[in-house]
Amino acid sequence: MTVFAGHYGAIELQRIGSSNTLSLSLSAENLNTTRKRIALTNPDGSEVEHGLITSGDRIRITTSDARGLPFRFYTDNTNTTYIDDPGASVLPLEFFANVDAMGQIRMYRTFADALSNPGVRYLAIPLSKTASDPSWPVTITQLAGAYNTLGRVEGFTINTERVTVDTTTLGDKYQNYQAAQVNGSGSVDCKFDFSTLNDEELPIALCQLIQKIEIGSRFNGKFYVLEPGLPQPPGYAANNGLYYEVEGIMTNAGVDVAADQIVECSFDFVVNGEFKLRAGVQAIDLTTEADVSIGNESTLEELGVLEENN
Repeated sequence: MTVFAGHYGAIELQRIGSSNTLSLSLSAENLNTTRKRIALTNPDGSEVEHGLITSGDRIRITTSDARGLPFRFYTDNTNTTYIDDPGASVLPLEFFANVDAMGQIRMYRTFADALSNPGVRYLAIPLSKTASDPSWPVTITQLAGAYNTLGRVEGFTINTERVTVDTTTLGDKYQNYQAAQVNGSGSVDCKFDFSTLNDEELPIALCQLIQKIEIGSRFNGKFYVLEPGLPQPPGYAANNGLYYEVEGIMTNAGVDVAADQIVECSFDFVVNGEFKLRAGVQAIDLTTEADVSIGNESTLEELGVLEENN
């Protein structure tokens, strides 16, 4: 018989964003042209809530202001062609955010660049404006990104349970039950890490996920027992896979720090709605170019766009 070892498994996470939009403000004094970053505030000028946007989030930003956004928007990957103060013909802009320790944001083309913060390949950078310029009202939405592998995982657990309803009536000789809802939950154990040079999701993203209140507090996950493409057990083709596909909400995040041990973290989640146990070839998520605005053209390949050859 075939025996599966844990090294066949992996976890892929997708930040699924939110349908909620946030009305924020961008002032001239929060346009840092030297460091190429911006700071968003509430309309009354107060600071936004900590963790509202985190590194790796895919953000859509637009404005109703006739001046357009105070950015230089690069229309090519080499950052040689650009549009200053992009207006209605270009808006909205979609970018992957890098958020520094001060809560200020750099706008990158790809998820990997947003995590590694290379200082090049920006999608947009702020322009210098005078302090007398009135603030720009902006609307922020968090969008779904691509699936990315969760790094530093030691193991995970998936639990499923069916609720039963007691339908026994008076006079029955045996107890009867009716099948009702199915629910799921799970946990993930990781080595803690907060910095990366590649496109892996890291455990700090899960620590931040549980703190999100207004946008982006949920995730899609693929929890693999057998990951397609890896060296397979005898009798299994290279494209065979077995995994749970869930939409989850984090309920607990803990970090374990000891003087003589590697820092570890653990996360618990509940499944929000339907979940699937898939076997065979891994499903591929498809989108179309019509789903992605001009500000996100560079991420089409990463998001799995179906392209047609004429």
